[in-house]
Amino acid sequence: MAVAELGPASIAYDDAGSGAPTFVFVHGWACDRTFWRPQFEDLSRDHRCIAVDLRARGESTGPAPYDVTTAADDVAALVEHLGAGPAIVVGHSLGGIVALLLNERHPELVLGTVLGDSPLSGAENFSRAVEAVRVGGVSPNMIESFFVPSTPPHVREHVESVMLNAPAEVAAGMLDASDAYAPRIDDLLKLADQKPLMAIWASKPLGDPAHLRDVTMFIRQEPIPGTGHFFQLEKPAITNALLRAFLDDVERDPRLAQE
Repeated sequence: MAVAELGPASIAYDDAGSGAPTFVFVHGWACDRTFWRPQFEDLSRDHRCIAVDLRARGESTGPAPYDVTTAADDVAALVEHLGAGPAIVVGHSLGGIVALLLNERHPELVLGTVLGDSPLSGAENFSRAVEAVRVGGVSPNMIESFFVPSTPPHVREHVESVMLNAPAEVAAGMLDASDAYAPRIDDLLKLADQKPLMAIWASKPLGDPAHLRDVTMFIRQEPIPGTGHFFQLEKPAITNALLRAFLDDVERDPRLAQE
């Protein structure tokens, strides 16, 4: 683990492997960089991989705000600091929205985007949860829906241990300010679709794959049956294989060859 001092924030990250393109892994709400560990360990055998703790999560520190726009700028600052762009940005859940905003705000740093069961059609509802989380923190009821009956016990235990210990103010802050981007989700998706773009879905997607097909032209969508929200921990080998298949998309994309 290393730490980059980026303005008021100290951003913790893992950086391993070599070989282009680089993968940048962004975790979801109230999580940390360990939620991409199986993919980090596999892909870093032949690609540079960076896994980041967002501001005030994991081993990172920093003052508010903690919203996804600030997170996107923090990740961009880290990628620039490490000379790692343009990279494939892989975001799980809320981290997928971070990835979309990163692509919009810092397009020169993004080669392609992978969205992992991201709540693309539910962001407009985040404001309702902010005060409840700020007062009561992350509750077991909030995360129970992320699991399916076949979710392995060790995945449940890891998810619960990390998410239930997220500071209430940070967890609420990560969901805050959704009105700044929720009405623009379709535009953010269309912009990301101008480069290689993939969505990986759990068995009960948090987003709407059909709507995603309607608003994009080139996206690859990949469901992983029988998985809960944390598909990358439940079915790591399948997730790793999908990310390697996406590398082929990036390599063969004629739009990138023209740039």
